[in-house]
Amino acid sequence: MKRILIFVVLALACAACSPKRSTVEPKGVGCVEQRAGGDVYRITSSLPVEYAEDMEWVLRYDDNDVEELRRRAAVEDKECDVLFFGSSSIRLWSTLQEDMAPLKVVNRGYGGAMLRDIHYNYETVLDDYRPRAFVFYCDNDLGGFGRDLQPTELFDLYRLLVERLKVDYPDTPIYILSIKFNENRAHKREEHRLFNAIMADYAKCEAAVTFVDVNTPLLNSDGSVNNGYFEEDLLHVNREGYRVWTSVLKPMLLAELAK
Repeated sequence: MKRILIFVVLALACAACSPKRSTVEPKGVGCVEQRAGGDVYRITSSLPVEYAEDMEWVLRYDDNDVEELRRRAAVEDKECDVLFFGSSSIRLWSTLQEDMAPLKVVNRGYGGAMLRDIHYNYETVLDDYRPRAFVFYCDNDLGGFGRDLQPTELFDLYRLLVERLKVDYPDTPIYILSIKFNENRAHKREEHRLFNAIMADYAKCEAAVTFVDVNTPLLNSDGSVNNGYFEEDLLHVNREGYRVWTSVLKPMLLAELAK
C-alpha cells in the first residue's frame, strides 16, 4: 500500500506567534495564501513523495546508522570547524580527519541517506553541533531505485535544506559537493549532469553557498569516468578519489575559515 507524503514549508505571518525552528520561506517560489482567523499562512513550497507503509523509506536506517549518530552525539565535542554530512560518500570517508587537518571536522554522514530522509532526520544529524562551516553530499535521490526524484525536484529539496541551515546557523558557509558520475549509475548520467548544472547556477547567486565540483577531477580527458578513483562497486570513491576531493575542497575551507 502506498501513501503520499507532502513536504510543505509554511511561512507564518503573525507577530504573536513565533515560527518554530527551521520554518522558512524559500525565495522565488509561488505561494497560495490561506487565512485562519487573524493569521495569514502562506504555503510556499510542496513536493509529493511516495513512501511505503510505516514510513519505511525514511526509517530504514534508523536502527543502525542513524542510531549510531545519536550515540556519537552524546559523547562528541560539539564545537568543530567543519561538519560533513550526507550519504555514504561522506560516511565512508574514513580518513576525513587526517585529510582535513589541521581543521577540526565531524563526520555525520550515514549510509543510503536520501535528502528526503535527511530532512526527516535533520535534528538528529545536526544535533547541537556548532560548526563554522558545512559540507554536504547526497546523490541517492537520483540513484535509480525506482522512487527517484526528478533533478528539479531534488534541487527544491536542496534549496529547502539551505534555507533551514541559514535560519538555524546564520552566516555559516555551506559547501555543496557535486554529484559524481560513476559507472554503477551510468544510466543516470544526464540527470546527474543536469542537477549539477542547476546547483552550480544556484550557488552563484546564493549568499554563503559554494558549489564544489568534485566530479570533473574524477573524469578522464574525454569526459569518461576514471575508474581508478572508485571502489570495486564502481559507485563509491576509493582512497585516491578522496585524495582528489581533499585537494579540491580543503584549500577552500582553509581560506574560508581563515577570514
